[in-house]
Amino acid sequence: MSVKTVSIRTNPSGAYTWTRAFTGTIRAIEIQIGDLSTPDIAITEEDYEDDILVLTGVAASAVHFPSRFLEAADGTNTALVGTAMKGATAFPVLGTLQVAVTGAGDTKTGKIRILYDA
Repeated sequence: MSVKTVSIRTNPSGAYTWTRAFTGTIRAIEIQIGDLSTPDIAITEEDYEDDILVLTGVAASAVHFPSRFLEAADGTNTALVGTAMKGATAFPVLGTLQVAVTGAGDTKTGKIRILYDA
């Protein structure tokens, strides 16, 4: 496993964006709030427009375990509900990972640590 640390330092409008090519399976995301002022945080896979973790008004540090539901052959997960096949799996990323922070206050800092399998 590997850890990617994104160090956040907001601009005067309270925003920060980090975008990088990323390939791996995300196991956990730790939000270290630092002195960020209740930010909205969106971690997305940009190429396939998938939301990995979207939080509003974050007030405390925490660890999150993003996942996606397993899908049936028809591309839905509806048929899997109530069967032995239902469940979730860690979030795979094959493209561009983006971390966007808004509403965090002028020149504030925090960190996001992403635990992943490469």
